[in-house]
Amino acid sequence: MMLTFFSQSQLQQLRREKRHPTSLIFLSGPSAAKVNDQVLISCDIIAVNGSAGYLLEKEIQPFLYVVTDGRFPSQRLVEFKRFVQASRYTFINQEVLSEATPELQQWMLQHCYLLKELYKREKAGPLKKLKYGLFCRLNPSVLMEVPFSRKKRLRGFSKDISVGYCNCKTVAYAAMQIAYSLQYSKIICAGLDLTSGGQRFYDGNSTSVMPSELSRDVQKIINVLAFMRDNIDPPVYTLSTDTAIPYDIIPLIDEHSFFNK
Repeated sequence: MMLTFFSQSQLQQLRREKRHPTSLIFLSGPSAAKVNDQVLISCDIIAVNGSAGYLLEKEIQPFLYVVTDGRFPSQRLVEFKRFVQASRYTFINQEVLSEATPELQQWMLQHCYLLKELYKREKAGPLKKLKYGLFCRLNPSVLMEVPFSRKKRLRGFSKDISVGYCNCKTVAYAAMQIAYSLQYSKIICAGLDLTSGGQRFYDGNSTSVMPSELSRDVQKIINVLAFMRDNIDPPVYTLSTDTAIPYDIIPLIDEHSFFNK
């Protein structure tokens, strides 16, 4: 199958279609449900996975919908299709596409932008250091740190998602790179908690709860976010007052004041 990835011209189009200077990445942690509705309608919303359903119940259309876990469409296909069709634009990655049935793949390619994953596995090593060192010289919008040791993990960040994006253990990191590429002046995270065993606020007592691996990956995520802060220092903030992410990496911002910050 010939794949067409998200392009520079499509990136320019989305930049023109932004409605607000602030993007709010609406994630799955319990604190997301505490965000004031007035805040939600005052930002361009990037929803992920099942969080889109919460917004749609409030008649708030996500500007972007992002899914990077192939389990979500396979386990919640009806919801996934509804969220894709109700959002302005949708991004999926190669993992989501590869785990879908052939019929669903065709549907996805008709309705979603496809993000190129710049690496599949985060393990480093000498060969990867040479490979990605050359790649970053040819693509200066991508920054990567690739240790020689295979026991260590590579870390990266893409400032231009038309080139591709750098993977992590959470869809939030893909959303941050998308928002940065769209040149938002502020990128606010709601529900970036990584606590409570990876609990998702929208699951409730659902019998179709997907198991979360976030709890075991917290330190890996923090390490990648620290790389982002040290090398990019994007305008990323969090609304969560109960988060595993240190505030010196992603600063806390009050929802009543961040529009004037």
